[in-house]
Amino acid sequence: MCKETFLRLPEEKRARITDAAWDEFTTVPFAKASINRIIRGAGIPRGSFYQYFEDKGDLFRYLMTRVHDEMTGQFRKLLREADGNLFGAALTSYDRFLSGQARGKPIPVLERCISLARLNPGMDLETLGHGYRPEKDEIIGKFLEDIDKAPFRRQDTRFLSGVCCMAGICLLSVLMDSMLNPGREDERRDELLDALDILRRGSYTEAALRDAKGVEL
Repeated sequence: MCKETFLRLPEEKRARITDAAWDEFTTVPFAKASINRIIRGAGIPRGSFYQYFEDKGDLFRYLMTRVHDEMTGQFRKLLREADGNLFGAALTSYDRFLSGQARGKPIPVLERCISLARLNPGMDLETLGHGYRPEKDEIIGKFLEDIDKAPFRRQDTRFLSGVCCMAGICLLSVLMDSMLNPGREDERRDELLDALDILRRGSYTEAALRDAKGVEL
């Protein structure tokens, strides 16, 4: 993914390299991305690049791990703020996205992901990253540490992992659609609210649903 020599670099130099890489990967399709432009943007010799990464695919995999870590960390923070309410945290994620868009302050990591999707239609992260794909169990396992399991009718890992995955798919779908097709964000929020309510009704106990009646997720 990256070599130890890169991880030992000063933070400022690592940031210059990753910023230059993002500039390249969000400007041209992956197949046309140029190591020469990246090293010029970062202000490093070509030989140094290969001391840090095997190739541009190796650099891309490193960037994807950063995206994964940042998005996972942000959602775990929202889960804790929501006292472990999975569906409430998902809705809050979208509301904060809308708030940022309205203030002209979009979320950088989402903006980058959208640019990648636009520039590389039909290609998934596994293809782009030459094999990069985080393990689902690794991702979900982190979320399960913060989810309030009490309302669910089953509390085994398999069941909760499935619910968590479906909630994540609903959230990412409306986020991507809202960024690719601006102007219908409120409509997309209603769609997310409906989807999360369906998931909640299918996964909560009857007692938990009664307690939550009239409360927006």
